Amino acid sequence: AGFALLTLPLHLTLPAASARPLPAAVAAEPATTLSPADTRFAGLLYALIVTFAGILNAGMSAHMIGILAGLGLPAAIAVWIGATRGIGQSLARLGEVLFGAKTSPFDLNLVACLVLPLCFVLGLAGGASALAALAFAFCYGAGNGVLTITRGTLPLMLFDPKSYGAYVGRLLAPGFVLSAASPLGYALLIERHGASAALVLSGTLALAMLASAILLRRRFRKLPRS
Repeated sequence: AGFALLTLPLHLTLPAASARPLPAAVAAEPATTLSPADTRFAGLLYALIVTFAGILNAGMSAHMIGILAGLGLPAAIAVWIGATRGIGQSLARLGEVLFGAKTSPFDLNLVACLVLPLCFVLGLAGGASALAALAFAFCYGAGNGVLTITRGTLPLMLFDPKSYGAYVGRLLAPGFVLSAASPLGYALLIERHGASAALVLSGTLALAMLASAILLRRRFRKLPRS
């Protein structure tokens, strides 16, 4: 509630004028010319990446510290290392803002999806090495930070701007449900099979994301324009 009150001055300073309609020349900007089959395929790959990223983010947000402690790290060190996830995420977003303007969203998405499986491999070694655990948490945060950006930029490259909002909304809906269930699923998995099993599952999802990102880039990076 306090944060909401702090934003009140911002709302009061918003201009009252309504948005002006775009000129016809701008509104008629050409869209990508994907066939219905290609649109469905691109939508499937995009949905897989975003859905699995949401599952991982929800699971790691709730259980990263517990996973690190379950691997054998002292609780205090696990808490400290878990905090570097947010640092990695913020620095990655800052780096994208400063240096990512000329980089294709397909390339950024691929790099982020490449980082994630490597993170979970490092995580499996986190119980024996605090440095490996630190690299896991920081790099996972960085990869996830970039994915939160490409989640919004990829649809603009793939789908018709006139209808992509509603279409992407349908693609994202299952991910919201699964993300909400993810912390509970991770908790049950950790309770029954241990922290390592959670990292193995996470790595498997990350590999599926990487495969989808490779296919998405290879098939749709150079889209024809009408």
